[in-house]
Amino acid sequence: MKIQQDAWFNKVIFHFKEIQGKTVEANSKLKSQFFQFLPFLIASFLTGFFAFLYSKLFSFSEKQAFLLFEKYPLSPFIVTPVAFLFSWWVIKQFAPFAKGSGIPQVMAAVELVKPNQNHLIKQLLSLRIIAVKVLSSTVKVLGGGILGREGPTIQISSSIFNQVYKWAPKSAISISQKSVYIAGAASGLAAAFNTPLGGIIFAIEELSKYHIKYYKTPLFVAVIISGLTAQGFGGSYLYLGYPKTNFGGDIVYVGILLTAIATGLFGSLMCIVLLKFIKYIKAQKSNFNHVVIVVACGLFVAFFIYFFGNEAMGSGKQIMERTLFTDNKSVSWYLPFIRMNGLIASFSFGGAGGIFAPSLSAGACFGGVIADLLHLAGSNANLLILTGMTGFLTAVTRAPFTAAIITFEMTERHSIIFFLLLSAFIANVIASLLEKHSLYEILKGYYLNDITS
Repeated sequence: MKIQQDAWFNKVIFHFKEIQGKTVEANSKLKSQFFQFLPFLIASFLTGFFAFLYSKLFSFSEKQAFLLFEKYPLSPFIVTPVAFLFSWWVIKQFAPFAKGSGIPQVMAAVELVKPNQNHLIKQLLSLRIIAVKVLSSTVKVLGGGILGREGPTIQISSSIFNQVYKWAPKSAISISQKSVYIAGAASGLAAAFNTPLGGIIFAIEELSKYHIKYYKTPLFVAVIISGLTAQGFGGSYLYLGYPKTNFGGDIVYVGILLTAIATGLFGSLMCIVLLKFIKYIKAQKSNFNHVVIVVACGLFVAFFIYFFGNEAMGSGKQIMERTLFTDNKSVSWYLPFIRMNGLIASFSFGGAGGIFAPSLSAGACFGGVIADLLHLAGSNANLLILTGMTGFLTAVTRAPFTAAIITFEMTERHSIIFFLLLSAFIANVIASLLEKHSLYEILKGYYLNDITS
């Protein structure tokens, strides 16, 4: 009997030690994984924090521009060219690859993750890029330029992730360098618009050329942490709010179709003109010629501001809010073309600034114009405005799912998601007939050529 008890006791001790050993091993693995993810978590937190600060600075500058030009109507003819010149000069002097949106630069950085080209990434993603990007874009919007902060936020967030990746011991990071940049970009967009799904879809649709299984965990973690951080500082919010979308009547379907075609057509045409103007400016070798072009762009935008008011300047968020949340949904037929031409003048010369929000506002204008033509009002007009936003952004980015999901998340209008997807699909087809490649894809090629030549 005692022998059986001893055998049973030894068996229990053996199993206890085996479980204890597995527990210690599991704890060791968890500890190792935590420290491997720690730099990544820090980068995500910093992204959310900087996205919040940048949004406040950008919004403050935009509001000050509205107040200045309202009080002194002639000031654009001085302030706008001077602001554009400074925005261009600070880029040229300190960080040439901080110009423009920032999304093509991140796309280029992802492609440069190669042993013989990795050293070039510091020209696209760095602490200097962050400082210059913020300064150039805020001065430009203070001068009345038509631009957004979402593209710059993406380059800023990828720069933060890149810097943390460089500082952290390589033994502490198990995530690939490409995944770091992609997750950084996605977290930046998610924090900028408060659209986590949009950030994830953007990373998959626009940035990634390999299967999601290789980076899904860091991508989701980055979006969640940066989004929660931005909300923690700025509060839970929707970029646009809750517009009414209780549509009805057959004519609204005609409006959706016309809006999708118009935004796909004119969004693509705007990108074609913008690229031709950028190519012309790049061909200028003289600094004097560049200065003349920048001043001319500033005066061009100033002319629109003086004659058409604050709807010819800034990100265009005020247009989206007016048309979606007030009874004044009327949009003059020329306003979308003023916004498009002002965006070309504000973007092309080389200062920093994004085109996400301006594209959404241009699309909202097209939706409003077509709603006027079809005598649609209230919720029916809102539906055309939202599908216009989706269609125009799709034509510019060629990322239809991203455009639809971002518009959906900014408003939380579940009932219209299929109309947003339909508008995005039609606009993408129309835009692709005019130009096969997206604006970002072509600009990425320019940056890769410039940086490797």
